[in-house]
Amino acid sequence: AVFSPVPDSRACHYHMAPTFQQRGLTRIEGDDYHSALIRNHKDKYRRGADADATFRKLLGELPFFKRRHGMDHIFIFSDQGFIVNFTHTFPTWRDEISHSVFLTTEAFTPGCGPSCFNPWKDIVIPGHLEWDRIRLIRQHNLPSSERTLLFNFHGRLPVNHGYYENVTVRRALTELAHLPNVSIGGFIEEYFEVMGKSHFCIVPEGTSSWTNHLYESFFAGCIPLIVSDRFVLPFQDLIEWSQVSIRWPQNEVNAAMYLYIRDLVESRPADIAEMKKRVDAHACWFDFYAFDEACSPYVAVVRALEKRKHAFPKYLHPEWWLPESGV
Repeated sequence: AVFSPVPDSRACHYHMAPTFQQRGLTRIEGDDYHSALIRNHKDKYRRGADADATFRKLLGELPFFKRRHGMDHIFIFSDQGFIVNFTHTFPTWRDEISHSVFLTTEAFTPGCGPSCFNPWKDIVIPGHLEWDRIRLIRQHNLPSSERTLLFNFHGRLPVNHGYYENVTVRRALTELAHLPNVSIGGFIEEYFEVMGKSHFCIVPEGTSSWTNHLYESFFAGCIPLIVSDRFVLPFQDLIEWSQVSIRWPQNEVNAAMYLYIRDLVESRPADIAEMKKRVDAHACWFDFYAFDEACSPYVAVVRALEKRKHAFPKYLHPEWWLPESGV
């Protein structure tokens, strides 16, 4: 993959479509379009009846969109972006941009389901962690031999956040908090230290299938213990996830999981240490401040796009042609 500008944009294999999320295409409080989670979201108001027409107008301003019916255009969606900023305000998106490539942090958006993600063309990307946060987490990354906790989870739970009352996997986690050598609870000041001295970091489903806890664990050298059945992991062509994580059924978060992890840590310390080394080595795939041509999220995305480019169907384009010279 090579990152470089081209003299003529018509020669681009892909075009990054501009985001329209900051144009206020949402409705007022009380409507399905308004998010109570986003600060001042109700102030980003535009009449819902006008929103779809506005999106279609903006698409018409993209100079190369019609050339391949949008197949060579990329749209980026953040956490639950389809629902909060997009689907309800652009209801004809399936007619207008269904051929385009979507880069998204989650394949299963709540309220939208699998129709919002097509694994044949769309790409799951990691969530963003700030540079300072990455640096601080790495400062507490201890060797396996110095780690004293089996696993940890700290964050939003049914006991501290109303939106998580029905998230059963996180409720189940709280029932393990009393067990020896684990750390489970709400937000704490020493969170980075706890991750750095844990062998495993639990990555549970939340209000959606994905969570940034997965990517934090890599910088902490903490082996991800994924308990989110619908979490579609990024860069599966490049990362052998079974070598850097454990995936456990989310409806079986109980004492049996605790006993399995305890036995693994106590009886196979060399395997745990090797797995931790692989976690450290793979952190570069999730570091948006890394520009190594061998390992960075940008390299991974471009490689995925290259694969999709080679698979471009021909039947949609070009719309016309003329005989070649001499025919």
